[in-house]
Amino acid sequence: MAEGQLDRALRELAGFRDDFDARRDILERSSHALLHRPALGGQLVARFCATPEADPVLEDMDDLLGAALGAARMARENRQKRGDAFLAAVEEAVDLAARRGTLGSAHRMLLARLWARSGLSAPAALELTAEPDTAEPPPDRDDVDTMLEKLLDDLVHQAGGDAQSVHTALAETFPAMPEPMREYVVALAVSRPDPIYARIGGYWLLDPEPAIRRAAASGFAARKIPAETAARLTVLRSWMPEDAARVQLDRILRDGLRQGLEPTAKDAAWTIHSILATLPDGGGAQSIGIALQSGKRRSAAMVLLKQGQGVKDAYIAPCRSAREQKTLMAQLSDETGALPVPLAYLADALSVALGERLPPAPGLLDVAALCGLTELRPGHAETEELFEGLAATARVAPMSAQKRGRLINASEEWWDRHEIVRSWFEESDGVRELLDQHRSPRALESALWKWLETRRGWWARLIARGAAMLEAAGHPDADSFAATAMALLEGRDLKKIPVMADIHEQTIEAWVFDDPDMVPDATDSGCVELAGEPEPTRPERRGELAKLLEGTSLTPDWVDGYLMAIVIAPKLITPNRWLPILLEGAMRGLEASNLQRFLDLVMLRANGAITLAGDSTEFERRLGEIDARKWAAGFSKGCTSFKSSWPARSTRPDDRAMQKLVAQAAEAGFASSDLRTLGQWIAARHAANLRRA
Repeated sequence: MAEGQLDRALRELAGFRDDFDARRDILERSSHALLHRPALGGQLVARFCATPEADPVLEDMDDLLGAALGAARMARENRQKRGDAFLAAVEEAVDLAARRGTLGSAHRMLLARLWARSGLSAPAALELTAEPDTAEPPPDRDDVDTMLEKLLDDLVHQAGGDAQSVHTALAETFPAMPEPMREYVVALAVSRPDPIYARIGGYWLLDPEPAIRRAAASGFAARKIPAETAARLTVLRSWMPEDAARVQLDRILRDGLRQGLEPTAKDAAWTIHSILATLPDGGGAQSIGIALQSGKRRSAAMVLLKQGQGVKDAYIAPCRSAREQKTLMAQLSDETGALPVPLAYLADALSVALGERLPPAPGLLDVAALCGLTELRPGHAETEELFEGLAATARVAPMSAQKRGRLINASEEWWDRHEIVRSWFEESDGVRELLDQHRSPRALESALWKWLETRRGWWARLIARGAAMLEAAGHPDADSFAATAMALLEGRDLKKIPVMADIHEQTIEAWVFDDPDMVPDATDSGCVELAGEPEPTRPERRGELAKLLEGTSLTPDWVDGYLMAIVIAPKLITPNRWLPILLEGAMRGLEASNLQRFLDLVMLRANGAITLAGDSTEFERRLGEIDARKWAAGFSKGCTSFKSSWPARSTRPDDRAMQKLVAQAAEAGFASSDLRTLGQWIAARHAANLRRA
């Protein structure tokens, strides 16, 4: 993302204001580039502060900066210095704007909201303070309390009595408040007798900031505690770190029991319709979605767990209809491969996550309450303990070495059956620095195997978590996951564990594509190009790609089929997702000197596939001149590798029929009549995509 590319990103966002998927792809690409060039983050903040509130571009800047802050937080969690470098740059820009007087109160509030939403500590410069030359005396404390109480009442009214919404609204203003004021607002709010403030106080007892937790505990000390609230607090205190706030809460609960607790009505029970859980991704993050109903009300609860970091996020999303709820759950399944699991699995997964880090995300209070998990407590499961309750362990443990070896070797197939496994790679600064030191392929591969040896425990735990999820879902790969995790713990040679070979290879691919100037992306027209390419790419010479692919499993015809499946998919597949599959197949034939040329040729052919997709006559002629079976095999690979980009709502029976025809042609070839039908279908799919764009 060169300096002028900031304008390009904002122009793209302006062109897709009503297309959520397109905006998400643009934000993902642009935030990746911003992390590599932190100075652009500072420039974005400066332009943000200079943009009037009424200008629509401010919304795009808001989304772009928010995405970059979220990416920086994740980079920090994944031990990447670029996250800290970006945050330092944008915080310095905020400080500079404050010193120059260009940071107005409205923009302070907008920026404060972005930092709060990203789960980051905001720059002190965002705090709204009184002007130093103000001659007016400070307001009376009673007047302040009256003003704050009215503000709280207004927020509750605007939120329709929803505690989560009130908490979120206040949390997004906190970075703009001086610290003493934040603590005062928390204590005052929690002390109020209305039950909604007890619920909000529960969220604050789980706040990442110790001072906020202490203020919430002080607020509870100043109010009466009903029996239901006491029951909730008894569970909640086990989710808190052992600090001053927890000590005070324990004292409040003891005093309440001595004096007698006030009875109160319980909330209506919610019915759980379904629970979907994903496998952990390469960073250890796992998503869980729960479909809930109470009378005519429907909601979807979402939880994010992250290995070593506990419950990272949890919230309830109200649904206006059964259809909206079904769509949310289907989206989780389509995009991540999430599988149905029982409530017992959810309880176990949350307990393990609580045992890894406290406090959890405040929204866990609501999720646990609606799911009936009233006795949820932190667990302390070591990786070995994760196996103890698994039926897979009982099946695998007594097996012969040969049978266990077959289960371990079956991990080679995970990559094809579980799309999320494609995110399994190392991405810390440590591994990147290691790879940067080695230029020969052999030395690089050897150094990475040694690095992975130090990460054996991490991957064993991640795969063990996967085994638990798959067993709960009744998936046949549970035994293979269990056997592989056990092999890692027992010290099996990493090179004899196929999935570790995948992780090894994908780590190298991620390192290659980490340079933002190397990462390809999609242009507005749907064609593809290399970002930052200074000159037009040299046309492909006859046989050039075939020569680069000598000795590999790929052929140019296979590549063309694969690319055609990519460009006609109903849902956009960005190159950073589909290129690694080609790179994996071509790696053996590539060296550092010809890697960029291989990428150039692939991009040229991708653009050619777009052109060919719109001309059924030319497509039919071209397919008759090549190895159609190879083309069909590549096309089928492109379809099966990205099932989420062929969602049911965007496909028809003829789409599925043609995919089946092509899959069969990979073995038997095409009949002459099939070529015309195939060409017409591809042209129709391409035209439908253009209309939707």
